[in-house]
Amino acid sequence: MNISFDRIHPNQTKTMGIVSVIKDSLIEGKLKPGDKLPTEMELIDQLGVSRTPVREAIKILESIGVIQIKRGEGMFITDSSSKLTMNPLIFSLIMHSHNVEQLIEFRQHFELLLMNMIITKKDKNLNKIEAVYDSQVERMSQDLTAEELVDIDLEFHYAILEETENPFTMEIGRTIYELIRPKMIHFKDPEGIDRTLATHKEHLEFMKGEKVFDPKEAVTQMIKNNEDMIKE
Repeated sequence: MNISFDRIHPNQTKTMGIVSVIKDSLIEGKLKPGDKLPTEMELIDQLGVSRTPVREAIKILESIGVIQIKRGEGMFITDSSSKLTMNPLIFSLIMHSHNVEQLIEFRQHFELLLMNMIITKKDKNLNKIEAVYDSQVERMSQDLTAEELVDIDLEFHYAILEETENPFTMEIGRTIYELIRPKMIHFKDPEGIDRTLATHKEHLEFMKGEKVFDPKEAVTQMIKNNEDMIKE
């Protein structure tokens, strides 16, 4: 399979832009473990950059175990998460993100954990989360593009994530939402938008103590909702 990449956006730092291109391609499933990358010269031509940032990006990706260089064969996406030497959890999640059902299941259990963390905080502040929800009610409409609707949806979940103020959950959560974003279906029909807002309202009521969730029932419903909105 021949793999090619779009040119780096001029506003990006070239080296990190190249790293982001590889990362995004993994998240979107364009690259998979074991795939062979274009040669150094092909990357220079495709990305519209010079040799230096390409080599710097390769060093970074190799150092964290995303790619491996096989002498005489070329560069490959590593096919074993055990070879990752830096932040192995995050790149392991990326490599397993093709399993959509398990990704949805993990996301829902993870989000219930986030809400429970907020409920048990002594100094919780739900103002930002509530403001995001109110904004969603105003902004979500069929006139928006699929990408805009998904981004508005995720604003609510990012707000919950930030309110935990826990670096562990925040790093894992950001990665989960990056992985789920390309797989989310747009909400062009009123039923889809209403379902999203209703779910967010329930989450907010749960965190405010206005509604009691049965964990098993809550996660089951959350998974079902997302199965309707996610496609492979």
